[in-house]
Amino acid sequence: MFLLRNGLPPWIVKFVLLLVSITSLLFILDMDKLPKISEYSQEYLAIQSGYSSELSNDLKHLLESDEKKEKYFLLIAIPTMPSHFTQRAAIRATWRNVSRWSALRQEEEHFKRIKVMFLFGKTQFGETSEEFQEELRDNDDMYIIDGLQEGRLVLKYKVLWALKQSLSFDYDYFIKTDDDIFVNLPLMTMSLMTSPRQRFYTGSCMHVYGGFGGYPHWRYCSGGGYVLSRDVVIEIHKLPEQVHQVKFRPEDAYTGWLVNRLNTLTEYKVKVFTQGLLKVGPYKCGPFTHHWFYHHVRSGKMETFFQNIDRNVYMECTDS
Repeated sequence: MFLLRNGLPPWIVKFVLLLVSITSLLFILDMDKLPKISEYSQEYLAIQSGYSSELSNDLKHLLESDEKKEKYFLLIAIPTMPSHFTQRAAIRATWRNVSRWSALRQEEEHFKRIKVMFLFGKTQFGETSEEFQEELRDNDDMYIIDGLQEGRLVLKYKVLWALKQSLSFDYDYFIKTDDDIFVNLPLMTMSLMTSPRQRFYTGSCMHVYGGFGGYPHWRYCSGGGYVLSRDVVIEIHKLPEQVHQVKFRPEDAYTGWLVNRLNTLTEYKVKVFTQGLLKVGPYKCGPFTHHWFYHHVRSGKMETFFQNIDRNVYMECTDS
């Protein structure tokens, strides 16, 4: 053995071998946390067997006859968990309820057409509560992804599934946000009304990822809220298989990676508009109307947020 031949004491050799074994084990365990291709159905975007530079047959079908599809201005994907009842109810009652917004009442109907997709995986034991089943029966905005086991490590795959399934609708912008985000819908809508409809990717895009494992560095927009024009979603699905199958988990960095690959590997260049659109609390004072997305807003606070934003309230600063 090399270490013994070089005169190192046996206890040092054993210690080095133990460190190597632990490192290898941690690597294997980390890899095992990643979804395996064989565990998922072909409908499952991120790990289906047939990615290529050509559109797959099912994607071609999604892109055919756009004039027959339901038309929306915004399609909003929201990964969530079955137990987050109160968050979804608060979203539906507040910022998702377009008719409640004073600032949107005079806008054209097209700009008030909003499609929300709450995204779920299958529960661990294949069962959900009666409350969840009732919610599922009463709402048409809940999507359970076949073949995807529910859990915190599959967020990226929920969004990838939504990117693909979104193409069954005709819309101008794809938006990803979370169920603890309050969306300033009038400000976002009116801003996007005058924004580019093509080659567009925006949000709080000051973040950088990569620089390890052979990956370059790239910028990405925070997963609290980012926007892609529909053409970018289509072009993402034309990327080669090896671009889609990567080993890092953060969903927002992954979306930024796909946009970066479009700009690097293809002639289809996407403009990244870096804007400070995401506000993270505490929300003790200041204007409520300068951001599109407000992070960490619990269900009990969403009605207050809605009323303050709808009335253009400025909160007075206090010492509390």
